[in-house]
Amino acid sequence: MNKPVSNPTQPYRGLIAGYNEAIRASDFKANIAFLFVEFMMGPILWNYASLPSYLPIPVVLLPFLIVYICCFMVLLPRFPKRGARNFLVARNLTPADFDYVAETEDTIDQLKLRCAVFSEILWWKTLFIRTGFLVSIVCVVLTMVLLFYAWLTRGAALG
Repeated sequence: MNKPVSNPTQPYRGLIAGYNEAIRASDFKANIAFLFVEFMMGPILWNYASLPSYLPIPVVLLPFLIVYICCFMVLLPRFPKRGARNFLVARNLTPADFDYVAETEDTIDQLKLRCAVFSEILWWKTLFIRTGFLVSIVCVVLTMVLLFYAWLTRGAALG
């Protein structure tokens, strides 16, 4: 049996807190991915002379660039137009600009709107972080295949 909720805004507040935590977690993952890509790109740039001649540097660096752009898009702050009336973002705000916050109580419609805005932000962040991770995984597999091919052709040339 469903027990009626004493405070009808409580489920929405819990959902907003969950979205907020997931957004923070995706930002943390993107920061780790930045470091991972940076540490992986350094040795490749250092040893670019030993890359095969048919594989130019721009082609080698393209996956890194794609992952960097995806991670940047994850970390890019988003301030959507929806719900902007209750979410002030400006350079020269004063404490008086926030006096209305203490006087107003969140309505269910405002909480639903905040849930929708957080859901949209989390969807975009998840899309970009998955794209970046997928590109990374595919490039690692392609690198392994390329190294195996180079090993086979070098063994055939020596033998």
